[in-house]
Amino acid sequence: MSMGDKVAELKLRSISERRVYPRRGLQIDVKMRRCANAIYSCGRTLDLSMGGARLEIVGPREAHAGDRIAIAFENDRCPVTRATRMVGAEIVRAEPVRDGRQRVAVRFDAPQLGLEGLRVKTAA
Repeated sequence: MSMGDKVAELKLRSISERRVYPRRGLQIDVKMRRCANAIYSCGRTLDLSMGGARLEIVGPREAHAGDRIAIAFENDRCPVTRATRMVGAEIVRAEPVRDGRQRVAVRFDAPQLGLEGLRVKTAA
């Protein structure tokens, strides 16, 4: 195998192994609080892993990469949003707002091992 082939193989392997935690296509209703101004937005997950999620949020205010947020997942065991149940995260990628909706990718501050009681709907 030539050096060029080895480099190409390493690049392909690094692209396919980029994620530390595998993502699953799940739809879970969420509330997102922007830490800078305590404004809440509603939305849902598009996919979810222990390390992060892709969200679609509803509202006129645009989120930006680098924004600090807290996320509350819809939970049958605790229907009221409590600060202690919110997951800290950072927005790492944000698409433009379209029709009052925006898709953002977030990285959780710590791996989320057990999001028990979530009302999960398998994504289409």
